[in-house]
Amino acid sequence: MKLKSLISNSKLSTKNLFDKLSVIENFETLMPESVSKFELIDSESFLFSIKGMPTFKLKIEEKLTSKKIVLKSVESKITFYLSGYIKESDDKNSTFQIEFNGQLNPMMEMMVRTPLQTFIDDLSKNVKNLN
Repeated sequence: MKLKSLISNSKLSTKNLFDKLSVIENFETLMPESVSKFELIDSESFLFSIKGMPTFKLKIEEKLTSKKIVLKSVESKITFYLSGYIKESDDKNSTFQIEFNGQLNPMMEMMVRTPLQTFIDDLSKNVKNLN
């Protein structure tokens, strides 16, 4: 299953936004109110849980300077990736979009599609909190 979030605007340059997203602690700022738990594991990973859902552990899997950051689920029953794409709007502003990519069975996909879409849309919108 592949889902894409809304595209959000940031008042940060692509480099500044990338630098902020490279600091794992800053992901707490992106989390929506539906997140009931957020815990740092180390400088590359964190875990979180959404009300009514299991806890997920994410680790930075890939960084492409000023363009993309990929988080991968680890120690989970479901393997998925959250990829954050950064694009330049102008010298001082950028856009941000998240893509969810994971293998889910059809029944699970039906149950989580809407809450997952809301979650990644909220993550993307909350990039403004990093300004």
